[in-house]
Amino acid sequence: MIPISENTWLNLDKMHLLNAFLNSTSDAVYVIDLNGIVLEVNNKFEQLHEWKREEIIGREIPLRPDERIAAEMIFDRIVHGEKVTVLEAVKSTKSGGSFYTDVTIFPVFDENGVLIALAVIERDITEKKRAEERLRESEERYRVLVECSPEPIVVCQNYEIVFLNPSAIRLMGAGEASELIGMHVSRFMHPDEVEELPEPSDLTVTESRLSDRMERRLVRVDGSVIYVEVTAVMINFLGVPSIQLLFRDMTDRKKAESELALKEREFSRVIQLSPEPIVLHQSGVITFVNDVAVKLLNGHAAEDFIGRSIVDFFCPSYLPIIVERMARVLQTEGYLDFIELKLKRLDGELVDVEVSSICVRRDPRQPLVQLVIRDLTDRKKTEDMIRRSDKLSIAGELAAGVAHEIRNPLTSLKGFMQLLKAKKTEYVDIMLVEIDRISYIVNEFIGMAKPQARNYVECDVQSLMNEVIVFMHPQSLLYNVQIKLQAEPFAYSVKGDPNQIKQVFINVLKNAIESMPGGGTVEIGIQMLEDRRGVVTRIVDQGGGIPPDRLAKIGEPFFSLKESGTGLGLMVCYRIIEAHKGRIHIRSVVNEGTTIEIELPV
Repeated sequence: MIPISENTWLNLDKMHLLNAFLNSTSDAVYVIDLNGIVLEVNNKFEQLHEWKREEIIGREIPLRPDERIAAEMIFDRIVHGEKVTVLEAVKSTKSGGSFYTDVTIFPVFDENGVLIALAVIERDITEKKRAEERLRESEERYRVLVECSPEPIVVCQNYEIVFLNPSAIRLMGAGEASELIGMHVSRFMHPDEVEELPEPSDLTVTESRLSDRMERRLVRVDGSVIYVEVTAVMINFLGVPSIQLLFRDMTDRKKAESELALKEREFSRVIQLSPEPIVLHQSGVITFVNDVAVKLLNGHAAEDFIGRSIVDFFCPSYLPIIVERMARVLQTEGYLDFIELKLKRLDGELVDVEVSSICVRRDPRQPLVQLVIRDLTDRKKTEDMIRRSDKLSIAGELAAGVAHEIRNPLTSLKGFMQLLKAKKTEYVDIMLVEIDRISYIVNEFIGMAKPQARNYVECDVQSLMNEVIVFMHPQSLLYNVQIKLQAEPFAYSVKGDPNQIKQVFINVLKNAIESMPGGGTVEIGIQMLEDRRGVVTRIVDQGGGIPPDRLAKIGEPFFSLKESGTGLGLMVCYRIIEAHKGRIHIRSVVNEGTTIEIELPV
């Protein structure tokens, strides 16, 4: 024990004057003698150590063995004149708890410069240490997350790489992080994109806020190029403002997108070149129309239809059927059966078609439906021709029977009627007129039913028409009708039977004249087709025209617009022209007239 002198006690009394100041500070302050006995404490000491002043004055502060060893070492340093400033320590409380503190020790000397005591100041840093511990734990969690993240992460400062996680090392094709640390990020950018790298001072990335996603090409260590998606966020790395780059390898997705785009182009090309009209729509809105469909719908380009509703191009009466099929196709795996509908073209014309549909992309948000359309115009014409041919065949068979059974008795009847006429018998003239009419009908039957020899020769259409005009001149005068022929002065040669062709011209011209009982003009035009593969003879009258509902029946046996007509004349015309591999077209407007075009191949 070192004895305490009277001067020492006087000095200690002076220390009591400082109590008022010490008790107002937020730091714990206590004074111990050179033996470790507590001489004075302030209020903060009582709060931190949980010792009352009267409990601790004159006693040693209880210390754990490790704390006692550390205290003796510090005391020894001070005794030997070493300055001990701030020390970080863990202090125990009366109740067995602990707290973190920064300890500052000041030696106390008497007037002779003798060390008589130690003044200890403790600043509670428990909350600071806890915050630092939480920060360390957070940093450790962040480190583990970054190290184990499957997404490549790179941290750079002024565009120099300072950290990479293992995924980033693999992405860049390196073996170790040391191969990349310190390198400028521009080394890994595609040359075409280096200029897009902003200056560090121009960066708009804000702390803890991700930048927009950017697609870039990344040049790996071996020089190969891959596609990546990059986002950036500002962070503090080791206390320095840094940019953290998060990468996502897009190479596989880009490859898949490229393959998908190629397949879509191939699919589009297949659809575009399809010989059948194809229309794609999403929820009833047209997204694609191939060239054949554009032509069928009488458009100029696909843009005439894209964005419009599919129902706009069908007859309104079919709307319930179309809506029902649009809903059903989404629930069906394969094609829906073809159904006959009427398609509405851009010019308003209705066309007979059959339509099937299939859902080619079953995306719940944007299902894509493909319509396959088949134009039934030619099929309908073929079916009509077959029906007409069947009627002609039946009429021919009937004509052969009737002509055989009637013609001979009719000749006898006519001869006896002429004998009776010589005897001036009443009503014979009327009977002869009716017998002539019967004879005319029988001759029509015979002309239709009689097998015709296929003895075709080169003949000039214009010459045949001139002969017919001369033949029909008396009848045209009777009806006050003028016949005008317009044709270029060169040969319109076709291969056929001249007599049959003249019969067709006579029948058509006769009908044209008889359609104008009040007089008028029949215009006849002869011209070559544009491809020079045929000759068209056009006969235009100024008669009353043919109603649309009756125009389709023209050429059927026993259908005629004339009160005394049989319908056999035009039926024979159709048969003759079809035998010559030609066609007859009839157009008519009520109260304006009728145009008949007779087309014969050269």
